[in-house]
Amino acid sequence: VDGETQSIRADYVWSTIPINVLSRLMDPGPPEGILQAASQIDYRSIILVYLVLGQAQFTEFDAHYFPGEDIPITRLSEPKNYGARQDPVDRTVLCAELPCSPGDSYWEMSDEQLGNLVKEALSWVKLPIQAPLIQVITRRLRHAYPIYLSGYENHLRKLDEWLGQIDHLLTFGRQGLFAHDNTHHALFMAYRAVDCLDQAGRFDQSCWQEARQVFESHVVED
Repeated sequence: VDGETQSIRADYVWSTIPINVLSRLMDPGPPEGILQAASQIDYRSIILVYLVLGQAQFTEFDAHYFPGEDIPITRLSEPKNYGARQDPVDRTVLCAELPCSPGDSYWEMSDEQLGNLVKEALSWVKLPIQAPLIQVITRRLRHAYPIYLSGYENHLRKLDEWLGQIDHLLTFGRQGLFAHDNTHHALFMAYRAVDCLDQAGRFDQSCWQEARQVFESHVVED
């Protein structure tokens, strides 16, 4: 806090930190083989580009998907369409997802440049923005989606097994288990972790291993 390091004693540490980052944060540090494994897996970054428009609704749909390589964004959502409330009535927000890598041309763009990029992409797919653009806001997520390169399973298994030997440490979630899943899957992981912790504060490892087997059956739903 404010540049100062603080220590907090805890019975358990439950982490959703990216698994390769978590391994490098351990003190004492991991063996060289574990550090090598951590360097062999990575995550796709993403920029969330929010466009605030001066109109009640952009389309009637909650999301549009763009799987092709002809435009840079992969999904456009309109959060207002996910809920029952329709206020404010004079504006809406679009969220464009732009996959990228730290340091590439997209990552270095200004908010204005990113807003123009999204506008051009939407015009290309015949979803032009015609209402006044009130504001552009961006958020950069360094670790968004796991990248499944050939052979990643071996590196991930080494990290998972090593971290699993550390008493009272639990890693889970999309980043913590290197799992490309949905939000409800990540929440399910958290619920199962709580189920494995009894009233006396003891964590049942066999319960967690059974839950891990269930996690492997998760399928992304879009």
